Amino acid sequence: MAIKKPSDPNGRHVRIYVSLLGTPAWRVLSFSGKALFLDLRSAVTATNNGNLSAALSEMKHKGWTSPTTLAKAIYELRAIGFIAVTVEGGLRQGTRVPSLYRFTDLEVFEQPKVKVQSVKATHDYRRFESVREAERALIEGLEKLQEQGRKKQKTKKKSPVQKMYRSNTESVLEGDFSNTESVH
Repeated sequence: MAIKKPSDPNGRHVRIYVSLLGTPAWRVLSFSGKALFLDLRSAVTATNNGNLSAALSEMKHKGWTSPTTLAKAIYELRAIGFIAVTVEGGLRQGTRVPSLYRFTDLEVFEQPKVKVQSVKATHDYRRFESVREAERALIEGLEKLQEQGRKKQKTKKKSPVQKMYRSNTESVLEGDFSNTESVH
């Protein structure tokens, strides 16, 4: 006889420990940072930590409309140590691949299909002793991550799509059309 796993009658839920909510790092997060934390956390299953994407195309279904707000929230969560990058995104083999993230308070299991290595929980957000220290780290981390993003944009990568250039020929109208009348 098969043993049925107990399930919650209310469905899936998000588990966040009070010890995480009481840290100085949590207290300095903006509302958008906290919202993104919850939206990403709702996607976590038993084994997919490390394979979480925060691409705007996926986050639109959760109400995210501004790419700037989403990027800032991702930077905040990374700078303060709640999430970390497992796979760096970008253009690969002619396709756009999103960055993949992991929560630092949860263990990551190996996922060879997406090239995610197993990692024990690191709890990077716990390194701050005070709110002031967390605020300072948040500001410095945001500046650092934004600068890295600007550098990525400046280094032009060869596009897999061929660019079409217009020829330098001019179109010349033949005849004088200045004295013509329009017929209605």
